[in-house]
Amino acid sequence: MRALVVDDEKPAREELTWLLGQCDDVEVVAQCVSAREAMAQVAELHPDVVFLDVDMPGLNGVRLAQWFRDQLGDDAPLVVFVTAYEDHAVEAFGLDAVDYLLKPLRLARLRSALDRIRRRKGPTRSATSGDYLERISVEELGSYRVITVSEILWIEADEGFATVHTAEGDFLTDFSLKFFEENLDPARFFRCHRSYIVGLDAIARIEPSGAGTYRLAVGDGAVPLARSRAPELKARIPWSASAL
Repeated sequence: MRALVVDDEKPAREELTWLLGQCDDVEVVAQCVSAREAMAQVAELHPDVVFLDVDMPGLNGVRLAQWFRDQLGDDAPLVVFVTAYEDHAVEAFGLDAVDYLLKPLRLARLRSALDRIRRRKGPTRSATSGDYLERISVEELGSYRVITVSEILWIEADEGFATVHTAEGDFLTDFSLKFFEENLDPARFFRCHRSYIVGLDAIARIEPSGAGTYRLAVGDGAVPLARSRAPELKARIPWSASAL
């Protein structure tokens, strides 16, 4: 489970990070001191959950959680509020927060929140389960065209839905990018950017595009590779030392 810790007070951030380190299957991917920094890190790192202080200068935690929901939709991370005050509890749960933790934090209470997160996320798929999508149908000229996943070059977020790109054409679906990320075999598909999933077998070239980012040449097009996703892609498709 990938977690982001957001609190303007350093001791509080470090305490929560230490406590999360005592819990199984939790990785703190970053600490943030402000809402603005948290927005950028969520876009880059795609955490599963954000542990969010309510009382912060500028945009407070409740408003930030609202921004996640409004701007990211299905791709918004789960939120656990962490605060010294009970005043915002009703508003927090109105934003579908997973839990509301009061400071000072206790490890047992934190583990209870993590159990809630696991239940909310549902069972994790096994790469060998055979339970991944093999085909989808998309509306085309009044009927439905069946596309096998082997035809998919890349998938792109499109105003809450997702467009599937193939060599035969582009098809707008009723599904979200998150749906595809959760239901396509991760051995065959890779979330290369907040707005893109790419078929690993479809990547022809990896091209630097500046500031630690890259472009992936796929079919007749190209998709961006976020800087934060480059190390994982390098592990999946090793790059020679002299290449990039």
